[in-house]
This record gives sequence, C-alpha cells and structure tokens, in this order.
Amino acid sequence: MISAEELIRFVRKNLKNKKIVVAIQREPYIHIKTPSGIELQKTAGGAHILLDGILRKIGGLMVAIGSGSADSLTCDEKGRILVPPGEESYVLKRIFLKKKELDGWYYGFANQTLWPLCHAVFVKPIFNAIWWQDYISVNEKFSQAIMEELRDQEAFIWINDYHLALLPRILKNQNPNLIIGFFWHIPWPTYEIFRICPWKKQLLDGLLGSDFIGFHRGYHVDNFIEATRQELGVIVDTEPPLVEYQNHETKLANLPAGIDYQEIKTHLEKYKKIDKGLIKHDFGFDYQYLAIGVDRIDYTKGIIERLRIIDRFLEKYSDFQGKFVYLSIGAPSRMHISAYKNLNREIFDLVEKINWKYSTADWQPIYFINKTLPREKILAYFQLANVCLVTALDDGMNLVAKEYVICTKDDHGMLLLSKFTGAAKDLKSCLLINPYDIEGTADALYVALTMKPEEKIKRNQQMKKFLKENNIYHWGINFIQNIIQ
Repeated sequence: MISAEELIRFVRKNLKNKKIVVAIQREPYIHIKTPSGIELQKTAGGAHILLDGILRKIGGLMVAIGSGSADSLTCDEKGRILVPPGEESYVLKRIFLKKKELDGWYYGFANQTLWPLCHAVFVKPIFNAIWWQDYISVNEKFSQAIMEELRDQEAFIWINDYHLALLPRILKNQNPNLIIGFFWHIPWPTYEIFRICPWKKQLLDGLLGSDFIGFHRGYHVDNFIEATRQELGVIVDTEPPLVEYQNHETKLANLPAGIDYQEIKTHLEKYKKIDKGLIKHDFGFDYQYLAIGVDRIDYTKGIIERLRIIDRFLEKYSDFQGKFVYLSIGAPSRMHISAYKNLNREIFDLVEKINWKYSTADWQPIYFINKTLPREKILAYFQLANVCLVTALDDGMNLVAKEYVICTKDDHGMLLLSKFTGAAKDLKSCLLINPYDIEGTADALYVALTMKPEEKIKRNQQMKKFLKENNIYHWGINFIQNIIQ
C-alpha cells in the first residue's frame, strides 16, 4: 500500500519548487452562520474530498467556489484561508459568484447541459447560449484567481471535472510553461451523443490545453479520442494514447480513483463496539436484515429503480417482510433544477406507496432520510448493513461502493453494484447487477442476504486487498507521473 509519506517524497523529488494548485468547483470546508456563531462544516463526499486528502499531505493551493453563508467573513481580502483548522496544511482560495453567474455556470451549463450529455440515462440536455457565456466567464474567473497567486512562479495545476473544461486552454494561453493535468471524473459520452453539443469544438479545445487528461475508464478515453478525431481532425497515437493539436501534445489515460483506505480504517476505530442499537437510537427502528443506500439525490443514481427492486424483493421473498429494512440516506442536490425537484417528489411518492403496501403495526420496509449526515456516522452504518445497494444508471466511479467494502466486516456484508459504474471494474468480487433488470436484481439481493459467511469473507477480502493496494496516494502518484514523464 502506497503511504502518504511516499506521496510526499514523490512530490518533493519530482515537482521540487513548483507550486501545487488544485482547481475544483466544490470546496471541502464551508463556514456557515448559526445562532451560536460561525461554524465550520466539511462538505459531503466527492472528488473534493479526495483532493483535500492529498493537499493535506503535500500542501499547496486549492481554488474553489465559496458557498457557505459565512465564507466571505472568514477569509482575507483575496478569498484565502488556511485549512483545515488545527492543521492549516494548505491554502483554500474562494471565488465568490453572483447568483446569475452561479445559475448559468453551475445550475445551467454544467448540470443541465454537460451532466445529462455525459450520462447515458436518457435525460435530454438543454443548450442555452446565455448559460454558455456564464460558463466561459466563470472559467475565466478561475484563471484570474490562479494567476493572481502564481504571477511568474512555476506551477503544477491539477484541474478537476466538467465544470472547468475551458480552464486548461485559458491558463496555457497566459503561461505556456504551466504544467497542467485535468481529471474528468464523469463518463465521456460516445461521439454520436457528444456531437449534438453546439460548443463541442470549444470544449475539446479547452481540454486539450492540458498536458494530460485522466479518465476513470478506458472506454471514456476511447470516446474522447473519437470526438477529437471527428471534430478537430487531430493526429492520435494510440499506444500510449496521445493527441497532437496546435503543436501541443496531450497525453490520455484511464486512472481509476482510489480512496484513503487507512483514513477510513482510522475512523472505524471510533465505532469498534457499535451494534444495532445505533440504528435504533438514530432512526428509531429495529431490524433483522439491514440494507443501505447512500446517494446524492440525482437521476443518474438509479434510486427509483432501487425502490422498485426492493418492492419486487419483498413481494417475491415474502419471508423477509417484517425482518428486512432498507435505509436510504439521500443528500438533497441541485434543487433549483426542475428535473431534481421532480425526482425528489417521485422518490417520496414511491417510498410512501411501498411502505403503505407492506407496513404492519410495528414495521415498515423503507426509511428515507433526505438530508446530509456526518461522514463518520455513515461509515458506522456501513459496518452494520448486511447489504449496500449501488444502482447507478451511469457513473464515472462511485466512491460509496468502495467505502462500504472497506467498512463492512468480512463475514457480514455484501455489495450489490451496478455494472454501469466505474467501480464495477475494480470491485469484481461483489454481486454485479443491472439496475434496469428489476427481477434479476431482486434475486441478487436475496443471494446477498442468504450468502454463507465463508463466501462473504472470500469476496470481501479480495476487494479490500485491491482497494488497499490502489488507494488515493497510488492514484495521486499515477496522475502526477503521467503528466511529468
């Protein structure tokens, strides 16, 4: 297992005096106003948590959007603050946007154009020229914020995800000597889908300002290469994948993100003696079999399909009625967008319908917790759950699946994981399912709940071994190595 210390040594040896900058949409720490004063909160899991874990070890600068109600009150005049409290290991620089900019860039182009364009879940993207202009403007603001800190200093820039596709080109135009790596965390669509975007050439041009672009999966790399061939007529080397465009070479690779195996194990030490009483205390129900799902509420996560799977499971395997409970923890997300509002209503309606169908005086099958819960608590719930259901319809990776595998006791839990996640390639010993196949997944849920302990031990140990060896620091070194070679 690669350790944090090995990552630090690697960075010091290979990046030497270069300033390390991470550009990402979401900040890992927010400050909020409360009746008792200003409080700091860690934001819910995602790519920003991975990058926070790396920067805490190697130092540097993270540039992100300020989103907390007290964020502007806690940083200096340039938006900077040392984080995390008690460590002060790196600088977080916040960019503050006007509502119109946030609506057009984030809620508009990023999440109603690019998000549905890149996920094969049959939601039609919206193409709005005003959103596109806001997208350009915010990418330029990121560039300004970064260059303000760098001036003429040598730097290694790590840019993250679809919110900032134009940023590599903008930065490269200002300083061609910057070393720029981009990680695209969501799927890259087939060319037949991507070609409908009116600004497809500009997006490709922006990304190809990078020296390296990483994707979670090999077919995402293939799809990107096909898009550049069709739209830009570029020269592409396939072994290793490399795009030559405007006298600049951009390397490509699939680098599945790892997670901090040891950090999760350390958290679990706090909950060594937990039992079912924790669920009773926190949610008020008893159970014999517990299934869990943890998601940001999004149409790509297959939550409706998951509820239908549970309905069919209880119908088909009626012996589990009165014994089985599904705990769904769903963090509200993007509620300014009508598709997400409608999804929330659909989830509530279906939960109510299934509970009405099966509930008795002292039991109901589904508990839907529609809020963000502390990560430490979720890791504890993972230890108790007999099954974790990950039913994403299309997902670049899915870190929840990996967290559950690390948390579950070898002889106790089992992961049901959608074949349409990037994580499915890494966690081959789980029960892989097609979430559109309601009948087949209901059967798989039964198999998981009745699996013998010896079989669970074998499968879980295989997956834990892989996750331990391919952790976040292994991913970080691979990403940096691909850029500087």
